[in-house]
Amino acid sequence: MEENVDALDHPHRDKFPGESVSQNLPKPNGSGNHVSSQGRGSLGRILLLFVLGGGTAALCLLLPTPNTAPKAGVIMDLPESIGGFSGKIIPATPGEIATLPSDTQIVRREYLNPAGDRIMASIVLSGGEKRSIHRPEVCLPAQGWSMRGGKVEQVPLADGRDLKVMDLSLTRDVEIGPGDRRKLYADYFYWFVGNGVTTPHHWNRVFLTSFDRITKNINHRWAYVIVMSIVTEGFVPNGKNEAQTVEMLKQFTGQIAPTFMRTGHQTSDD
Repeated sequence: MEENVDALDHPHRDKFPGESVSQNLPKPNGSGNHVSSQGRGSLGRILLLFVLGGGTAALCLLLPTPNTAPKAGVIMDLPESIGGFSGKIIPATPGEIATLPSDTQIVRREYLNPAGDRIMASIVLSGGEKRSIHRPEVCLPAQGWSMRGGKVEQVPLADGRDLKVMDLSLTRDVEIGPGDRRKLYADYFYWFVGNGVTTPHHWNRVFLTSFDRITKNINHRWAYVIVMSIVTEGFVPNGKNEAQTVEMLKQFTGQIAPTFMRTGHQTSDD
């Protein structure tokens, strides 16, 4: 089925929460470091990119086939605070509301810690109408991101379980000031949660949807989970490089995933 990329560029994207970019800037540490007011404004716009990455990804759902929704493998709630981060609710965009069926559920929070690190976490859960979720590798280029590669990361969870997630390394060009264009990098963790199973692979999710329905009479109601952050090195004083960003996301995911993933899940990536 052909992907409808036009839906990703809905006219409301420029009204996404956080138009006042100056209040979204990370607070620099140390005494002699500062960023110019023009740089702060540009950086604020950059910070909104990973918010949009978590937002418009929900529009990557295909047309439905009627079906009765089974019990979900997630609880549709994200904690207000976790691991030193405090999160504010980011509502579904008007484009998501207009495009997705009314029983599709979306929860999203933007998390910030005292050091100025920002992480976007989202859960998209399909409703009673059976849906197949596109892998984000299809949708992210439509948002301006290029993928440098992807690899599976194993994340130890706070409750003793292990979780495998896909880590996409992303890049895009951004304009910091007149004549000053730079590469912005980000890391985008995602995984799928079904009925008692998780997988970091889109192809495996599609396989399990059919195989478990036939052999186990299990009808998965899949959730698509995103945890994302930009690489701030070179943009703010004491910014994190990519390795540090990945480690931060792993620690954050290890703490937050058990708060919404039901117990008894097994990772499947064969």
